[in-house]
Amino acid sequence: MKARRFRYMVARLLLAILVVGCASLMLSQEPTLPPPTGLSVTTPSIESAPQRVFVFVQRTDRHAKYSKPEVFHDALTDILDYLAAKKVAIAVDEFGGRNHAEGAMPLETVLGIGRDAKANSVLYFVVDRPVTKWIKISVQCLDMNGKQLWQDEASNGGGLSGSHGLEATTKALHSKLDARIGRECLPVMMAAASTSPK
Repeated sequence: MKARRFRYMVARLLLAILVVGCASLMLSQEPTLPPPTGLSVTTPSIESAPQRVFVFVQRTDRHAKYSKPEVFHDALTDILDYLAAKKVAIAVDEFGGRNHAEGAMPLETVLGIGRDAKANSVLYFVVDRPVTKWIKISVQCLDMNGKQLWQDEASNGGGLSGSHGLEATTKALHSKLDARIGRECLPVMMAAASTSPK
């Protein structure tokens, strides 16, 4: 009786080992399926983050001495309105809303504000009043280390008034910047770029 029970238990044990072995063998021979097409696993990188530029407009001491504050503020408004109309992705100074200075400010301070605003580049405008011009607006495109990537300027000394000079200068500056839209220091907002006609 004990011998029969022992044989029965050994048979059950052998059967269990056989079932487990077969299952393991079947699983090891199952082919590995490739990932579904159209899906890709990517890790976020700095390159895939949207580009934004910090815009700062500086008034020179010479402009403050020889021109009215309204002229500087009109130039500032024109620059900001132009960039908004072109859908340029601007990084904003969240702490103080700083985007201009009517007195001297070191470039390193401007770059620091840009870094705090999480910008990828800086568009640095300078409004000046040369001796022979009504107004001169220069612009530099800088990386976050302060390296200049490009520059442009526009000025005007014709006409009978400073308002004519400002209008002619901003028009010339717009024309130069138009050619750079979507490139360094003038990134276009992603939503605007994706809705453009194909």
